[in-house]
Amino acid sequence: MGKIINTLTFKTFLFLAGFLEIHYQAYASDLIELNRVVAKVNGRIVTWGEIEKSMTLLNFTDQEKKDRANEFVDGKIDRLLSITAFREKGMNIPDSYIEQEYNKRLIKDFNNDRKLFRDTLRSKGLSQLEYRKEIEEEIIYGHMLSTRRRLKEEISPEKVESYYETNSDKFKTLGKVQLGEIAFSQIAGEPETVLLQQGHKVLNEIKAGQTFEDAALKNGQSPFRGKSGNWGVMVSENEIRSDKIRKVAFSLKEGEVSKPFIVNILERKPDGTIGNSGKIAVYLLKALKVTKAGRKPLDEVRNQIERRLASDIEAQSHRQWLSRLKRDAYVRVTLPQ
Repeated sequence: MGKIINTLTFKTFLFLAGFLEIHYQAYASDLIELNRVVAKVNGRIVTWGEIEKSMTLLNFTDQEKKDRANEFVDGKIDRLLSITAFREKGMNIPDSYIEQEYNKRLIKDFNNDRKLFRDTLRSKGLSQLEYRKEIEEEIIYGHMLSTRRRLKEEISPEKVESYYETNSDKFKTLGKVQLGEIAFSQIAGEPETVLLQQGHKVLNEIKAGQTFEDAALKNGQSPFRGKSGNWGVMVSENEIRSDKIRKVAFSLKEGEVSKPFIVNILERKPDGTIGNSGKIAVYLLKALKVTKAGRKPLDEVRNQIERRLASDIEAQSHRQWLSRLKRDAYVRVTLPQ
């Protein structure tokens, strides 16, 4: 009996040993993957675990991690190169400044709840020391970026005018119209001839001297009737859903009143699309105000162009600066397949 028990115990031991070995190998494999060096910047290494953690915090899928790994590694390299350049200049961030930023984030992001703060860091796999290190690197990187910015004075008026002329499409303005309307809807299934008769009667009254605004207050079922038919805003062609209303509206001169015309009423379908309701209405439109398509004046967009040129100069300057840093540094990238 003792021999049988010993045999079973030995077999159980072998099974457990094999089971633990398999799980240890899987665990060890995960450790190797996470600790795999994906980049070296001078003496500083970047592991796959660092990159994966950054992407995991953004809730990336496995496919997104694979597709955007290069982008995150490049960003990490740029940051490390900037920090190296900062250190080589003999500069340092005072501990008091880091502590101030640390406390500011604690208050702003966690309402000064230190337990919530610690729990959040733990959920992200960060220690407080690592978080402080991240803050320091962000401050340094931001400082080095700011030193690359160009002054507004470097952007001459000639450059602004040249950009304005060669990129005229970016400053186009659409033609717009402010409309007044009188609309006769089918209340009891009236035929279009009856609605057209009502429309022509009102038009004749306007021609006889009644103002469009007074006629709009007294006639029809327009939702703008209480405002003398006035839409209240300037609209471009792409802001008018009805093809017929759009066509008539943009054929009118300022102050001109249209003849009565038939419009197929649109409605929102159960699936969310817009389509014909099967009902009609008769409209009269007045172009209260018309502005033609054109181009914004240079003075109106000068500041916008200056900001764009400054941004382009900064980006180019920053790329050139990083290229010089990379040329002088030892950088090697080996992403996992």
